[in-house]
Amino acid sequence: MKTSVVKTVQTLLKKECPSIGKIDGKAGKKTKTCLNKALKNRKKKMPSGWTDWPKTRKMIAYIQLVAAEKNIDSGVIDGYWGQITDYAYESLVYLIKNGETLPLWRDDTPSNKNPNNWPKQKKSALNAFYGKVATQPKVHLPASHLTMIKLPYTHRLAWDKRQKVTKTTCNKKVADSIVRVLTKVLKHYGIKEIKRLGLDLYGGCYAPRKMRGGSSLSTHSWAIALDYNPGENKLRWGRDKARFAQPEYDKWWEFWEAEGWVSLGREKNYDWMHIQAAKL
Repeated sequence: MKTSVVKTVQTLLKKECPSIGKIDGKAGKKTKTCLNKALKNRKKKMPSGWTDWPKTRKMIAYIQLVAAEKNIDSGVIDGYWGQITDYAYESLVYLIKNGETLPLWRDDTPSNKNPNNWPKQKKSALNAFYGKVATQPKVHLPASHLTMIKLPYTHRLAWDKRQKVTKTTCNKKVADSIVRVLTKVLKHYGIKEIKRLGLDLYGGCYAPRKMRGGSSLSTHSWAIALDYNPGENKLRWGRDKARFAQPEYDKWWEFWEAEGWVSLGREKNYDWMHIQAAKL
């Protein structure tokens, strides 16, 4: 069993068995004694024959039991680590760290606010609202529709973290909105947390091109889309892999969606790096 899992079990056990001693991730005699004591206190909830189970299976059963006691679905108390137990464990770890249960992300509906009246993601609508993207001799948006903004906090290029980014080019119509959102991000998270979460790892805004894996122009062509932390939020990754799908990014998305921006990750469950000022 992973050291991190043993530490979690020890942390939970310590609340009912202070004599467990140091939380070190090593399932020694004290941990075993406390584990057996905790399971005996719950013997009515345990299946027959559990006393003969190996230590690892008992620890998994304990995780299942504690999760159930905290109203976290842990399935059948059988001491086996399946998908339900895995999610129950993640929920317990989140509870220990944050003092509250893991949000029910499948019940979370992206905001449909649109205070800036962003248009639908349709070429004719985007051209009419943001300026017409030319396709000859190459794809480009006339410079008259672009502006350079100063970012509220310093970014780093996602593909070269040594290179700092303090300004970026975007469409004039989204400039103020971007600044408002990132100012809220800085105020809420602080620069240290921003760096930990990768909210400063910048993938760019204006990039006149077709969308990856498609034939239509990307919203980057109108300079109305931004990419963040592409390395940990790859194009095809869904909630099971994308870092931006985790609960600690809830405020990040809340700030963008309050301005009407759309997350492809939250709406379509792919391309979690991408945020755009265009409705689907």
